[in-house]
Parts: sequence; structure tokens; C-alpha cells
Amino acid sequence: MTDQLPRILLAEDEEHIAKLVAFKLGKSGYAVVHARNGQEALDLLGRGPWALIILDVMMPLVDGWQVLKAARALEATVAVPVLMLTAKSFQQDLANASGLGAEDFLKKPFDPDHLAQVVKKLARSPGG
Repeated sequence: MTDQLPRILLAEDEEHIAKLVAFKLGKSGYAVVHARNGQEALDLLGRGPWALIILDVMMPLVDGWQVLKAARALEATVAVPVLMLTAKSFQQDLANASGLGAEDFLKKPFDPDHLAQVVKKLARSPGG
């Protein structure tokens, strides 16, 4: 039953990537809620509980950095782990992600099995 599965908020504007992530993490025991842009992600932040938040950096309307800042400012999501999933991989982006409170940074293209391992390591258990 999906109500019992740990929920992951995925903010990703590329549909094929979102489908791949949702499929892989669904097979790994998570319920993935997909936000198609940064504004949708902001609207969903307070509708947890979330085991993990996965953010693309480059999205329409609101970018991943802004969503990350908002997540760290909300009581409901301040302690929820955040994984940045992006094509950006410069040292400055890594430092920015860490400085804003992201737990990890995964570069696209990514190996779905590696993604599942990172999510398993980061995701909070229900009620945790």
C-alpha cells in the first residue's frame, strides 16, 4: 500500500528522467511524488512527511537552489535529507549544494542502481 511507503518528493522537469527515477525508487520501496517544476515543489514541501527530497537544479519558474533554501527554512522539511540531481557538476555547484544544506549531489546522467543506493543511505525511515 503506497500510504505506508516512505515518500520522496522529486522535483524534475525532464519527464523521462522523472519516470526513470519514479520507476527505480518505486521498485526499491518508495512512493515518489513528482513536481514538474520548482514552483510545484515549493507547493508540495509542506505536504509531507518526506523521507527524502530530490531536486534538479535547473528547472522552470523556480530553480532547485531556491527550493532547497525554502526546504531548509520550513519546520516541516528542515531536517529532511536533500539530494541534488543535476547536469551541473562544477566544484562551485558542489560547494553551493553543501553550503545550502543538501546531503548529497548526483550528476546526470546517473546509474539508476547507484541512485537507489544513495537514496537508501539518505532517506529517513517513516516517522524518523
